[in-house]
Amino acid sequence: MHPGRATTWYRRMSVVYALGAWTLLGSVFILNKKKHKLPDNEESQKNDSTNELLEPLPECYVETIVTYREDFVPVTDRILDYLKSWTGGPGPET
Repeated sequence: MHPGRATTWYRRMSVVYALGAWTLLGSVFILNKKKHKLPDNEESQKNDSTNELLEPLPECYVETIVTYREDFVPVTDRILDYLKSWTGGPGPET
């Protein structure tokens, strides 16, 4: 790999890493702040309501419809092809 491409790749990965780290820290901060914001009576009501939802309701059901397409490419393959294009590997095959 040429030094210029290595530097570009390093910068891109640094941005991705920084974005992930700041997102994680921000999520922890926000969730922690919301957790401490609930008064005691609301927290007990919240716990009671979650216990009631553990029992399945007889009227509820889930229906899953799967549709197959001839030219379907899984999301994981798309992501891997995109990352390979960053590293100089073979990109998406058309």
